[in-house]
Amino acid sequence: MTSFSVPPNDNSMKSSLADILKPIDRSAGRRTAIEVYDILQSYILSGQLKPGTIISQVAIAKALHVSRTPVREAMRMLQESGLLVGEPNYRSRVVGFDPVDIEALYVKRIIMESMGVALTASQISDETLQELENIIHALEGPGAHGDFHEWQQLHRKLHRAIAVGAGTVIVNELDQLEMRSERYQSAYKGAHLPGWWQRGEMEHRELFAAISDRNAALAGELAARHLARTALELLAALAPEFDTVRLRTALRFAIEGAKAV
Repeated sequence: MTSFSVPPNDNSMKSSLADILKPIDRSAGRRTAIEVYDILQSYILSGQLKPGTIISQVAIAKALHVSRTPVREAMRMLQESGLLVGEPNYRSRVVGFDPVDIEALYVKRIIMESMGVALTASQISDETLQELENIIHALEGPGAHGDFHEWQQLHRKLHRAIAVGAGTVIVNELDQLEMRSERYQSAYKGAHLPGWWQRGEMEHRELFAAISDRNAALAGELAARHLARTALELLAALAPEFDTVRLRTALRFAIEGAKAV
């Protein structure tokens, strides 16, 4: 599996965890593996725990002031989510930037989300349309433009809303895929690339117009093209020699499938 980062040594790992992870407030109630999982996931997806970083159960338990039992379970779940890779001696490594993973994430999103968007467009209510428009306005506002984290939260909310027609189970899975995609998006664009939001905003507006017209085929196609464009740009930046044939096949498949809704 290709990696685009070099794992730091254990000493840098220990100081990094001590600087990043803060003890859990014990007054907040019972601590569980899910809470530890959410904390670690947020730091991995935001890039604060960088690709290649080696982390240990002992170091995390010490930094969070919890026992090793919930940490062990949380790290197991993160491995199942594809965010950590198991290492010897109760340690794990934050996964690197893998073009195969990028491709797999977006192939799934293109096919599943385009179907969800087409279904949403075919049955959307005026109330949901207003909600979508409000989210788009917020994404285009100065708050989102000035704070990449806020933009990500709104962007995630938008993609959930446009795919709601696919049903809760699929939408929840798309949420997970979106969050995993964000770590690549953060590495590629983020706040350091001026005007990174401009093309996306135009595509969001075109997609909203198609959904407003209840045009399921066009909405599904635009959603698929929006995701494919993002994936192709990411791969061009992070792995320019990677063969994108599967992404292009998924795009064609999704466009034809949206016509059937």
